[in-house]
Amino acid sequence: MKDIYSFSVFSHCLSDIYNSKYLKFPFIYKGRPLTSAVHPLCCITLKNAGSMRFRWNEVNENRNRFFKLLNFDSCIVSLELIHSRTVFVVSAVNDTVEKHGDGLITVRRNLVPVITVADCMPIYIYDPVSGCFGVLHSGWRGTGIVLDALFAAKDFGAEVTNFCVVLGPHIQQCCYVVDKERGDYFLENFSPKCVITASDETVHLSLAQANIELLLDAGVPAENIAYAVDCTCCDNRLGSFRREAAWLPDTLSLSDKIKKFTAMAAFCAFFEK
Repeated sequence: MKDIYSFSVFSHCLSDIYNSKYLKFPFIYKGRPLTSAVHPLCCITLKNAGSMRFRWNEVNENRNRFFKLLNFDSCIVSLELIHSRTVFVVSAVNDTVEKHGDGLITVRRNLVPVITVADCMPIYIYDPVSGCFGVLHSGWRGTGIVLDALFAAKDFGAEVTNFCVVLGPHIQQCCYVVDKERGDYFLENFSPKCVITASDETVHLSLAQANIELLLDAGVPAENIAYAVDCTCCDNRLGSFRREAAWLPDTLSLSDKIKKFTAMAAFCAFFEK
């Protein structure tokens, strides 16, 4: 993936990985990290922070304590996920109350948009010209949500060619084995580059490659795209449905399995002094 910036969130983070419960890392613009406080940072909680699961009909005290410690508790914009391509343009904390979808964008620097992930890909977007920023939840069903977010950002006068996009930690092709039907779906609707057939005939899917091809075709410069090489399924410092819960017996319902893995919070925030 020529000119695409690849990195590990653990080696490129701007926080203490040994003591922190979350990592923060910069956007890449024209091949260089945007580390100044005038730009937002991409963030993701670690497994040791506990589950950041969010449902409108539940109270997650662990999640509440975490964001309170960051002094973000009054500016969090939350969303109950449904594995869709629905993106909300927000200007206040309560804009998404009782709403369901998978993407949040804004130009309000005092807001902190948050989604949850655990194998699905967090996608962080930022246009340093218009000031639009946000975070998206992109699993296989939602692949393409980044295009919807870039289109919605036109409400702010944002141009696709100005955007920086970071593809965060997710289940990588090493562990993401899918059935032939899903592989064929990606071959037909995205790019042949994102489907890999191994020597044992198993089909592996690269969500990163699928999204990179979409971004390049949409006009996002390669030098503004970065992707994390960290695999949530391989790395036990990260939360993973497949590693932590997929193996549980079928006697457990999907909703019960969901409660058994560590949902991580992915968020985009300004850390101005």
